[in-house]
Amino acid sequence: MKNSTKVVKKGWLLILLLTILQQPVAGQLQKGRGYPKKAYESDLLQYFAAPPGGYGNVPFYWWNGDSLRKERLQEQLDILSSSAVDGFAVSYIHTSPRIDTLENRDGYGLYGMTEPGVPHVFSDKWWEVWNWFSGEAGRRGLGAGLDDYTVGWNGNGYYPDELDTVAVFRDYSGELVIRVDSIRGGETYNALQPENLLTVVVWPGKIVLTDSVTDGRIRWRAPGKGISRIYTITTAPGYVIHPEHGNKLLDVYFNRFEERMDDAGRAGMNYFFQDELAYPIHMLTWSDDFSEEFIRRKGYDIVPYLPALKEPIGPVTPRVRMDYCEVLMHLSEDRYCKPIYQWHADRGLMYGCDNLSRGKDPTAYIDYFRAMSWFTAPGNDAPARGSSFLETKISSSIAHLYSRPRTWLEAFHSMGWGSSGAWLTDQIDHHFVAGGNLVCMHGLYYSTHGGWWEWAPPDFHFRMPYWPHMKRWLDYTERMSFILSQGSHVCDIALVYPTETIQAYPGTKPDGVFDLALKLSNSGLDFDFVDFRSLRDASIEERELRMADERYKVLILADMEAMHHSSLTRALAFYRAGGIVLAMGRLPRATSAKGEKDPEVEAILRELFGLTATEVAAGKPAKKQVNAAGGVG
Repeated sequence: MKNSTKVVKKGWLLILLLTILQQPVAGQLQKGRGYPKKAYESDLLQYFAAPPGGYGNVPFYWWNGDSLRKERLQEQLDILSSSAVDGFAVSYIHTSPRIDTLENRDGYGLYGMTEPGVPHVFSDKWWEVWNWFSGEAGRRGLGAGLDDYTVGWNGNGYYPDELDTVAVFRDYSGELVIRVDSIRGGETYNALQPENLLTVVVWPGKIVLTDSVTDGRIRWRAPGKGISRIYTITTAPGYVIHPEHGNKLLDVYFNRFEERMDDAGRAGMNYFFQDELAYPIHMLTWSDDFSEEFIRRKGYDIVPYLPALKEPIGPVTPRVRMDYCEVLMHLSEDRYCKPIYQWHADRGLMYGCDNLSRGKDPTAYIDYFRAMSWFTAPGNDAPARGSSFLETKISSSIAHLYSRPRTWLEAFHSMGWGSSGAWLTDQIDHHFVAGGNLVCMHGLYYSTHGGWWEWAPPDFHFRMPYWPHMKRWLDYTERMSFILSQGSHVCDIALVYPTETIQAYPGTKPDGVFDLALKLSNSGLDFDFVDFRSLRDASIEERELRMADERYKVLILADMEAMHHSSLTRALAFYRAGGIVLAMGRLPRATSAKGEKDPEVEAILRELFGLTATEVAAGKPAKKQVNAAGGVG
């Protein structure tokens, strides 16, 4: 009787256990997952051996090639959850002829039309699958998010195109159009007043003709014998820096993930990714309130100086261009970048990126460094079998200086199926050295559709014959990603990122800066690229430039023909405090104080380096400068 009672109790216990196991288990909340925590520092060895969640591989998961089925997705989740995979950035490929320029030849966005999959991305059926998938990922301790590759490009019919229909964006003045005419002294300019006229201004002389409009025509007689350039500046529609741009984007994209998902689905959300950002900000971007914002921030009216954005108008040109770009970036940050960043930061989500130029064009998005600082995990790709050391170094420098938790490395697309563990190890180590610490293996295919379908191959996961070994390799990248995310980066050298030079002198190549960066690295010297804002806000203590958690002992200017004046005066203050300031190549010939031909700039350069930009251009040899405090110029 006693034995039978025990059997009955065990039977009920088994039934109860089975019942519990059949119930839905709440997904693991992703908030803060992968964010370094001080608690880990108490026992790094323990966590290095068995990293906490959030440091594994986050592959691009391509949902193309076959119809989505929950059974197949669940099977793949089970396989992948047994490896050091931490989550997914679900992606969609493009069809239509791929093009190598940004021309919109086929009426689609950027590189081509989205292949929308089955069910179509963002359809009601898709949202039902997505919500289920995110919940299933969360129940396995994994994060789910979307890579906006193709769906985030204007012209492909998704949420960016919805913004074109937003009522507050209609008839907003978002672009400048500058027409240039030339007349000789004594000749009369006579033109019909165009629509949406902002100003008509003559250079040289900064002669504003807007008030000279009579009967709908602009008339003006050029004095003297020289050539006058007449700039007719009008506005065109656009909303790049409209005050509501970022908030409206949240409404049509990110907020929908919370609105269309249940608690379990939302708990699984993480790892959103911005791919090839199609944000058309450029040197003629404008807003209805730009002039007022510029006066408030810079203290003078930019409207008569706008011709400097088109072509040189004299020594003031570099100043106008740098001031314009700085104000434009302030507005872009406040109105677009910050709301999107804050949405992710408030939720503790990872928001990574791989955007146009990957930092090799410092003026991409006007100021690449500042624009990418608004991601919780700034990053870049590592294409095919090549290296993206410099690009990763730029991304990690942004993360260091703006206290972002991780640096995203999208690795290694389009190399073909012949990848090997030895090659992958060599390359991933190269990028770990550069500061990458969130590994995103580019290839994970929902389907290869009988072997013929593939996108930027290979798939580095269970489709490889060496998957058992690859799982161990992913363990390695997880440990390295964990340990390289802890504490604070330490290096002695700050290399000024050359944004202002190219803003002031369009067409200038940053090759000298990047060549020096590689020479430093190849010599075993670590460094960070630093932007003007970080340098401006740096404190100087104990012969160190202190920015965020960084402590630099050496500041290098390489081919910096133009700088914000605050950068130059900060370099001087660091030198006077005993810091080491070095220069390579061309010296600054303009700053944002007065532009070119500024005696104060020449005096600063002579104190720092013993010669001026003009003397360097003339070939005068430099001399090492050592001041009483020990600083070297």
